[in-house]
Amino acid sequence: MFSDREEAGRLLAESLKQVIDYSKNPIVLAIPRGGIPVAYQIAKALKVPMSIVVVRKLGLPWNEEAGFGALDPSGVVYYEESVKRMLSEEEVREVIEKELRELKERERKFLPEGYPDLRGRQVIIVDDGVATGYTAIAAAQWAKKQGASEVIVAVPVCPADAEIRLSKYVDKFICYYPVDVSSFAVGVFYRDFHQLSDEEAKDYIKRAKEEGLFEP
Repeated sequence: MFSDREEAGRLLAESLKQVIDYSKNPIVLAIPRGGIPVAYQIAKALKVPMSIVVVRKLGLPWNEEAGFGALDPSGVVYYEESVKRMLSEEEVREVIEKELRELKERERKFLPEGYPDLRGRQVIIVDDGVATGYTAIAAAQWAKKQGASEVIVAVPVCPADAEIRLSKYVDKFICYYPVDVSSFAVGVFYRDFHQLSDEEAKDYIKRAKEEGLFEP
């Protein structure tokens, strides 16, 4: 069990040492908000810049925590076709429109200067954990479309079968602690898993900028 996201980031950084390629101008992209403290510790430990990639989980209208897909910064949607048996096209569209508004609002909050140039770079997508993997897939696919030469998804904790699900979308998948359980929830593996506020997220970004770790 991790004490908090910062400890998880420090431990995950150890696993990333063997794959970081400084010749590819690496950059760590955090999925907000929970991925930001993790990415901050990785950036500090490995001396690489960090930034943010805003993606949004698409949740079922009656249970938003139950994700059926995700939305990337370009508005591209990734979801299982099987969802169409549960939701009408109109219901899917309403969820997408709602989350796209939230995505753009978070970009204004956290990335007013826009996204960094990813062309030819090694990009490490970081979150505080992976459950369904939809948001990680959306972020990774978006990074590839931006010209990244290599895309790695790295998380502190995940279900044991996560690598199988994500491997076709990423060049490497690194999970510090894969767990073989029937029912998986990221927060169970943290003593402190409070929901980060916008203010806390901005504070991490401010600290990273002051330390020369944030790009742009």
